[in-house]
Amino acid sequence: MRKNIILLTFLLIVLVSISVGAEDIVLNYYSHGVENGTRMDIIEEFEATHPGIKVNLVELPQDTNKKLQMINTILQSQDNSMDIFDSDVTWPPIFAAAGWVEPLDGYLSEVEMDDFLPGPVGAVTYMGKVWGVPYRTDAGMLYYRKDLLEKHNKEVPKTWDELIETSRYIMEREEGIKGHAGSWAQYEGLTCNLMEFVWSYGGKVFNEEGEVVYNSPETVAAVSTMTDMINKDNIMPNGIVNFYSGDARAPFFSGKLVFLRDWPSGWRKSQNPDNSQVVGKVGIAALPMGSPDQRSYSTLGGWQVMVSKYSDHKEEAVEFAKFRGGKEAQKMAALGLSHIPARESLYSDSDILEKMPFIEDMFPAFVSAYPRPKSPYYAEVSNILQVETQKAFVEDKTAAEAVKDADQRIKDLLGQ
Repeated sequence: MRKNIILLTFLLIVLVSISVGAEDIVLNYYSHGVENGTRMDIIEEFEATHPGIKVNLVELPQDTNKKLQMINTILQSQDNSMDIFDSDVTWPPIFAAAGWVEPLDGYLSEVEMDDFLPGPVGAVTYMGKVWGVPYRTDAGMLYYRKDLLEKHNKEVPKTWDELIETSRYIMEREEGIKGHAGSWAQYEGLTCNLMEFVWSYGGKVFNEEGEVVYNSPETVAAVSTMTDMINKDNIMPNGIVNFYSGDARAPFFSGKLVFLRDWPSGWRKSQNPDNSQVVGKVGIAALPMGSPDQRSYSTLGGWQVMVSKYSDHKEEAVEFAKFRGGKEAQKMAALGLSHIPARESLYSDSDILEKMPFIEDMFPAFVSAYPRPKSPYYAEVSNILQVETQKAFVEDKTAAEAVKDADQRIKDLLGQ
């Protein structure tokens, strides 16, 4: 029996050696889940054009906060088993300030960076250095039911007050319909949604000098509007304080919602008859303003790849990062996953425009998408905003109290 086990182990080693190759370098790439296989297609294309390098995809948790925790733990322990990883737009300052990632300035030429949109480039730039290669961008946008607005002779709302008014009007005339939903659970999605309200009313977290200025009448008005949408206007689905992205999409796709705040990646799913009852009935527009004298704001989203300082294969990892952010891979992700390109030249690609016709009109929103507060302590700042805002949602505090307390907690965190 023991001889059989030894023989079987030997055969497995031989098979792995044959399949990988004795001289192959294996990169461990910590990334989003496989979904429909597009990410594996991108990896296979890279391997086909880079003989001698294999990429092993390690799936990160679905929740963004848990992704950050997992990556943070690996980097903090100086573990060399992770070569390259996906990074949200808010993470580069966290990892760069800690000295855990490889600066990429020496690997990337200006020509290679010229085609990227300014927002994604700004997200990977910190203290004058470039720390990642963007492979997609994102911006929050308003999904709406074209058929319902046409039926009730309503325009796409320009302000949040108009969205509330239109929601209530249609809810009174359509059975089983709610007005609006977003990602309002206590996670990073809430920070994205919250900041779009705050900015649209004229509020902000930091001023130009980095001082905390969150406690303002503008911010209180924004949080009050969100709280009223739940408790006073009653236009939000039950359980909205527990809604992640998928939970917000579900009632919209089932025809039970007039408006939805979502990322562009929701478009593909909204047009898939296997999981959507609103195919052909969906429009996309810029998010509402706080008031007519303000402007619409979309939170800058998106992802890039970063290289661990502790990787034993930095040059190969950079090669994969450049491919992952290259035009070919970004086009594959746009067609397969509805990812919005981080490269300007792809916005005139006929295949992408046919698949996602809205990106041509929404291009200005992608270019001007607003970054979340940039700080080495961003994760802690974001968590404070989430916790205090949810206390207003469930009426443990007034909007004014929640804003004031968040402001003070962020000042305490930063020693201001």
